[in-house]
Parts: sequence; structure tokens; C-alpha cells
Amino acid sequence: MRTAEDPRPEIADRTADLLAWAAAAMAPAGVAADDIAARLAASSEGGKAFRGRLLLAAFDGCDGTDREAALGLAAALELFQTAALLHDDVLDGSDTRRGRPAAHKVFEAQHRDAGWQGDAAAYGRSGAILAGDVALIAAQRGATLAARRAGDGVADLFDEMAALVTAGQHLDMRVAVSPVAALPGLHDEIRTIMRAKTASYTAEFPLALGAAAAGAPAATVAALRAAGLPLGIAFQLRDDVLGLTGAPERTGKPVGDDLREGKRTLLVWHGVTHGSGAQRDAVLAVLGRADAGEDEIRAAIDAVAASGALDAVEEQIALDASRARDALTAALPDPAAVLALVGAAVDRSA
Repeated sequence: MRTAEDPRPEIADRTADLLAWAAAAMAPAGVAADDIAARLAASSEGGKAFRGRLLLAAFDGCDGTDREAALGLAAALELFQTAALLHDDVLDGSDTRRGRPAAHKVFEAQHRDAGWQGDAAAYGRSGAILAGDVALIAAQRGATLAARRAGDGVADLFDEMAALVTAGQHLDMRVAVSPVAALPGLHDEIRTIMRAKTASYTAEFPLALGAAAAGAPAATVAALRAAGLPLGIAFQLRDDVLGLTGAPERTGKPVGDDLREGKRTLLVWHGVTHGSGAQRDAVLAVLGRADAGEDEIRAAIDAVAASGALDAVEEQIALDASRARDALTAALPDPAAVLALVGAAVDRSA
């Protein structure tokens, strides 16, 4: 297995190459191209490149040799993440991302500051959607270029991932607008969202793409996909815990944002189905209320914790992480680098 230094600078370089291609392709559109290019450059910064690093760890674990193809795929995956975040912030109405104004708020401010006609908020949302579309186009280009070197199987996996994540996002929206009274019966749907929307492009497909780029047998690719599911679920559950209890200066988002957005998470589900009447009422009082006050949010967080939800989710994270480690150890002759990233996924504090 190849022992690599931190690959994030190399991933960032390949990502910059794809963004430069996008900027050149958009250039005839003039200032509009400049606006989108600037937002993409800013939106692609500041992440941990977990997905790209996981892909490269799987590639190395499968003794891959064409590292340029793998790096191109890693960059494509990170740009897919950028596209997803740009679109998610619009869909969820999130005003911040990584401690900075979300792209739609930047576009909105540009409209307002310039004194342009029309609805500044609508302009902001439209700009962010279009920027996300360009990020997705650049990601698909990166995957196509990598597939020319590594084979069509890589492109097939990337396309499957993109379709599944999109459907998972739609399911998330459907569940988020379901009647509050239906929440106790949504356990399976919540698990399906985590599998389709997050686990798929966070762990399942990064692992599979890395193996496919290395020319691994189909059985190994399938085994890594299976191993990625519990890992991706654990990653999402950790995100949910951080979204509820993490410090804003570390998570980059306000405390309780998920509650205000009405997200149906396992934490919320547990608080409503296993908490006392008072605990249930405290959670439901803020769920989906963008105007919920800080005191109300704090009361809801305390209620979730008192219901035993945090303990239950921590147990599930540990169980899923253990399952992932066992499956990865069985699938790879030297899984050390991948296993290190399992710890990074489930033990992180932001």
C-alpha cells in the first residue's frame, strides 16, 4: 500500500483545475461568469475533503497505480459536495456555511447593495442554484476525465451516486413537511434518508470509486460499497449530534439550526417518541420554526438530551463504526489508511 502525505493540497490543486475550466467555459457570459466563479471558489474552500481522502485511501488500499485518475475523481467528488451544499442551503434556508454567509445570501446582498430591481432574496436563491449547477457540471467533467483513464465503471458509479443523492434530498424534503403527528412512524424513512442522501456520497461511493479507479475486482468494489453504508450512517449521526450540541464557532452554523429547519433526525425522533410529555412538547414547540428564540431552542436541546436521545445515538454511532471497521478489514489487505478515516468521521468535534 502506498504511504501518502496529506493528499488535501493535491485534491485542492485538481479542484482548482476543474474550476478554472468552468470559469473559461463561462467566460463569454462576462460579469455573470465572474459572479459564479467567485462563489464557487469561495464555496469550495474550508472543507476537510473527507470524501476525496476516503476515495484515495481506498485506491491506495487496493494497490492502485494511476494516481492521477484517482486525484481527478477525488476533486470531482469534492465539487459534487460543493454543489450539494450550495443547493442544500437554498432548500433548507440556511444563512451560513462554514462560519460565513451562504452563497445565496452573498448573491442577495450583491443585489441589494447594487440597488437592482426585483426581489433580492429570490435573486440570491437563483444565483446559488445556478452556481451549484456549474459545480455539478465541473464535477461530472472531472469524473469523465478520470473515467477515460480508469474505465467506464468509474463513470457509471459516479452517475449512480449523483442520481441517488438527488432522490435522497427529495425524500428529506418530503419527510420534513410531513405532519408532526406522523413523526413517531418515520424511523425507517429517516434511516432511508441517511442512507440515500449522506451515506451514499460520503462513504459508499467514495470507497467504491477508489477501488474501481485502482482496477479492483467487482467483488471488492461491492464489498467496499457495503462497508461504506454503516460508515456513512455513523458520519450523518455525528453531524446530527454536532448540529444539536456543537459550538457554532466550530460547526460554522448556529446552534439548533436543524431544529429550526424542521429536520427529522433520529435525535428528534427519539426525543418525541421516548421523551416525557414535557420533553416532547419542548421539541415540537421549535421544530420547523425559523423564528424560534434562543431560550426555546436551548429548552428543546435539553429535552432531547434528557430523553436519552444523545446516548442512544452515540451507541448507534459506535455500532455502525464497528460494523464498518470489520467490513473494511475483511475487504482490504491493508486497510490502515481507511480505518484511520473511520475515526476521523465518527470522532470529530466539528
